[in-house]
Amino acid sequence: MKSTLRRLAYTVPGTQALWISINRALGREGRPQFTGWGMATNALTPWHDGGGDALARDFVRVNAEVIAAVQAGRMRLSQFNEVQDKPRRLQELMWRHYVVFWSARYAADATATPEKTLVECGVCDGLTAYFAINAVRGRAPLRAFLYDAWQAMQAEYLLESEQAAAGQYAFLSMENTQRNLEPFAPEAVFIKGFIPDSFSTAALPQHVTWLHIDLNASRPTTAALEMLYDRIPAGGVVLFDDYAWVGFYDTKVAVDTFFRDKRGALMPLPTGQAIFFKH
Repeated sequence: MKSTLRRLAYTVPGTQALWISINRALGREGRPQFTGWGMATNALTPWHDGGGDALARDFVRVNAEVIAAVQAGRMRLSQFNEVQDKPRRLQELMWRHYVVFWSARYAADATATPEKTLVECGVCDGLTAYFAINAVRGRAPLRAFLYDAWQAMQAEYLLESEQAAAGQYAFLSMENTQRNLEPFAPEAVFIKGFIPDSFSTAALPQHVTWLHIDLNASRPTTAALEMLYDRIPAGGVVLFDDYAWVGFYDTKVAVDTFFRDKRGALMPLPTGQAIFFKH
């Protein structure tokens, strides 16, 4: 009903002012449309009221699927073990996951290669991979190369300014991630080890449609870019999870340095992410 009234307000002459007045009277004006993951916005989300375009509707369906799987125990998110209300946390992550979903589908549609190859460096429990694979699956043949150490971060891979992160993520398990992504077993390849060492333990993808880097450290981020960037065709995308977070400033510097002479466009986002569109 509410979405119908809104559509009428912006299509029937003379009704927009009335709609604005009603919202002011009810105290809705200025109320955030979305809060979560360090951001709040009064702007409508792409999926507001369950609507939006086909991509937004697909995203809402997958997000609901993830929440149902977590509630039923089919998906275990070890990174949120201490979070009591996991469905609420997942709702707070929706803008982040929408960017993942949107960028993967965009890259699949914008690249000319018949098979779409998704690569994630820093997989954790497989949550973002779940969204990315769903965004592409059924639209084209795909493979997903998933790189993670699935063990505690080690000091030797970190800058001096990042040493406090040593020992983090010791709770991760590749077996748990494989269970979470079991529906995609035919398409998913799991490569265990620290980057860049793990790049030499398995065959690299010939081309990279979509690359997601979430390594929480600048040296492995640079190593991933140096190894994989030339394999990305025009129209491909690199998505960074840590780009604009204050605690990962060294990663931002590393990314900015790498792309200084590259053809394309780097767009920072208020979610802390950034997308590079390769030309």
